[in-house]
Amino acid sequence: METNKIKAEVIQLLSELFADKGFDTDIIEHVDLIDDMGMDSITFISIIVKIESKFNITVPDDVLLMDNFKKVDDIVVVVKNSRTF
Repeated sequence: METNKIKAEVIQLLSELFADKGFDTDIIEHVDLIDDMGMDSITFISIIVKIESKFNITVPDDVLLMDNFKKVDDIVVVVKNSRTF
């Protein structure tokens, strides 16, 4: 899957998860999910579950750190480097 398509899917997924924060979809790709959106451990786990399901991948255990999921581009890299199942 190409990078732009992955990015669009990730933005859509995050927009749904953070809908209650009132952020516009257009800016979500530029924000820090921890500092700007208040991502906590529960939201982080939700992101992992949704990403693995959406892209049919398994995120490696050594990548499962919130710091690896701070920005949309970080998540795109994780998706591209994860194994499909």
